[in-house]
Amino acid sequence: MGAERRGNPFGWILLGFAVGVLATFGVILFLTAGLGGYDEGPEMRTAADDAAAAAIGTASAAPAPRKIETPVVATPPATTDVPDRETPPVDAQMADDAAASGMTSRASPDRPTR
Repeated sequence: MGAERRGNPFGWILLGFAVGVLATFGVILFLTAGLGGYDEGPEMRTAADDAAAAAIGTASAAPAPRKIETPVVATPPATTDVPDRETPPVDAQMADDAAASGMTSRASPDRPTR
């Protein structure tokens, strides 16, 4: 009896996939080869192209309309009172925690804006 050789079919699957992809690209290339590109073929003008060309021609011939300006009345800005902010009380434990984590600042406290 002859020895049968059984191998891993993974190589054939991979080869079949590669051949299928190449065949698909070949068919796509064959079908789209005769369509031509953007620059090939006669130019197609649409109604929008004609309207744009007509608008450019008439825009330079017509004078610009005169702008009517209305007087601007200045109104004073509304004033609102900003309440003073109070800083919360700081206990010793909170100050120690802030100093340990580097959250302390040497700047003066913020002043409220008015």
